[in-house]
Amino acid sequence: MPRRHYARSNELPAQDQPLRVGLYSRVSIEEQAEGHSIEAQLRITREFAERKGWIVVHEYVDAGFSGTNDQRPDFQSMLQDALAGDIQVILFHKLDRFSRSIADILEYFHLFESHSILLASATEPFDFTTAHGKAHFHLLAVFAQWYIDNLSAETSKGKKQRALKGLHNGRLPFGYLKSESGVAMIVPEEAEVVRQAFEAYATGNYTDRRVAALINESRLPTRSGRRWSKDSVRDFLQNEFYFGKVKYKGDLLPGLHEPIISQELFDRCQEVRASHRRAPRSHSPRFRTYVLNRILYCVRCGETIRAQSCRGYRYYRDVTNSRGLHCPDSGTTVRAETVEDEIGAILRNMRLPEDWQDEIRSSVMNEDERRQMQERRQHLERKLHRLGIAFADGVIDEPEYIRERDATQAELATLIVPENVDVIDAGLYLETLRDLWDEATLEEQRDICRLMLERVYYDLQQEHITELIPQPAFLPLFRGIEVLEEKSDEIGHFVVKAEARAGLGTP
Repeated sequence: MPRRHYARSNELPAQDQPLRVGLYSRVSIEEQAEGHSIEAQLRITREFAERKGWIVVHEYVDAGFSGTNDQRPDFQSMLQDALAGDIQVILFHKLDRFSRSIADILEYFHLFESHSILLASATEPFDFTTAHGKAHFHLLAVFAQWYIDNLSAETSKGKKQRALKGLHNGRLPFGYLKSESGVAMIVPEEAEVVRQAFEAYATGNYTDRRVAALINESRLPTRSGRRWSKDSVRDFLQNEFYFGKVKYKGDLLPGLHEPIISQELFDRCQEVRASHRRAPRSHSPRFRTYVLNRILYCVRCGETIRAQSCRGYRYYRDVTNSRGLHCPDSGTTVRAETVEDEIGAILRNMRLPEDWQDEIRSSVMNEDERRQMQERRQHLERKLHRLGIAFADGVIDEPEYIRERDATQAELATLIVPENVDVIDAGLYLETLRDLWDEATLEEQRDICRLMLERVYYDLQQEHITELIPQPAFLPLFRGIEVLEEKSDEIGHFVVKAEARAGLGTP
């Protein structure tokens, strides 16, 4: 499902005036045949709005549309009116009238919460227009964001399972259609065109553009219904599916479908393509992904360890000397896989107790402690402001200013108050982490680390991770990780226990 992007709005509906409400009703074609009534839905929602004292400004009706996707004319009109501020509440008969897609529902929960758009059902026990309902709505929006962020990873797992079974992911290429069993079956007329195209290109006398013209003579369009072009032919002639393979993240797996061409013919076409390239492949820019880039630090000097590559290898290197500083480990390198395998092992060892949500709620400080800490933060922030003015006016000299500023900033860094909602959201993420990590790409693993971790300290001489500093929302959760121990003199700094390193596969 594609992500949508809308500007955020924090304006709250005026509470001294009746809320403006839009009524939404929907029936599918099948439900119409079964006698479901649009008018009945509207009557019930009108009566509900009247009891609430709301003003109905518009009624949106989608007759004959499924609730499994959101591409419905009046639904989209209602959405635009709500985002424009014309309506403040969306009211429906039942939630399944709004949508039958869990993914869509959760995404819209998050969108509406960020724009202060309220939802209500006329027949179900939830109403997000009340104080209690708004709090519940906020929790749903937090979960919605977590769900959306992890949806791609869960989808990736399903795609891998299909590929392992020999089944294709996504739209089938030209030459095939889906059979009742789910296995791709050959379309004879199209398959003959596929063979002719590959055989022509394999001669070396055809370019992608000429092959496109050859296919267009058959008057058979692409799967998207368009004429063939050099770009669509380029992808077509490099599709391993035609010789019986399915692809998943670069891996070729045996497919259940019947091939149209031989692998030998396919390979000849790739050789021809390579000979047509004007520049050698090595001249193309290459971009590499590093899981701990920008968050990996040297345990001795405290400077960042730079991510680099050479001759196809990824590694991390201490470049302190080139920065005009000194570190005994400057110039020392470590293979990127060594460090990244270890952080993966640490994260996979995370275990949360069954009652972790209750424990988190009890461990996050009470309101009095929270208020005291917030007051202390405000005091220190004012102190920083006064120090800056005093230094600028010449009241204090630079050494005293730096000493006082650094001490104040260090204390501020320890006064982080995670909200309950933030911590619960982080816990939901950690509960799925063990399953997600191994399936994730390097880019996804990098994003996971940046979400959860502020810093990772590494010992280049001993080649192991020594300390972790989690992001504030994850701090209470890291305190329950058995392989880590929080330093008594530094709040939020976790040391990897020496006895746990063997189990993590580290020295």
